[in-house]
Amino acid sequence: MARPAPHLLDPAHYRLRTEVGLRYSDLDVNRHLNNVKLIDILQEGRGYLHRVSGMAEATPQFTIVVANLNVQFLGEAFYPEPIIVHTGLSAVGRSSQTVAQLALQGERAVAYAETVMVTMLDGVAAPHPPHYREQLEPWLIAP
Repeated sequence: MARPAPHLLDPAHYRLRTEVGLRYSDLDVNRHLNNVKLIDILQEGRGYLHRVSGMAEATPQFTIVVANLNVQFLGEAFYPEPIIVHTGLSAVGRSSQTVAQLALQGERAVAYAETVMVTMLDGVAAPHPPHYREQLEPWLIAP
């Protein structure tokens, strides 16, 4: 993944901010936040976006799935200061959406992630239903 555009590294461009506290068990042997735990924290931020936006109303016929996840680890994070995850959408396609996330600890960027999620209808990738697309558009990140 290429370095993100400058506006994607600026928390002011994101509409959603989620604070996630760290646990001592989130550390690796070097006493840094474990990278796998950081991915869990990013997932928590994505889940929060889907809950507050109304995009999480999955049914057996309609859901969204992760198709691709790219994470750039930009710096180390340490216990106990919480991670602040800024989340929004960098793109909305016909059947997919790209969730952009900036994770900070204090003022320091520790990760940038992009997750491509695909709309599934009856188990097959399909265009976003009109009502769903309307729920996505307010979360787009403007440069």
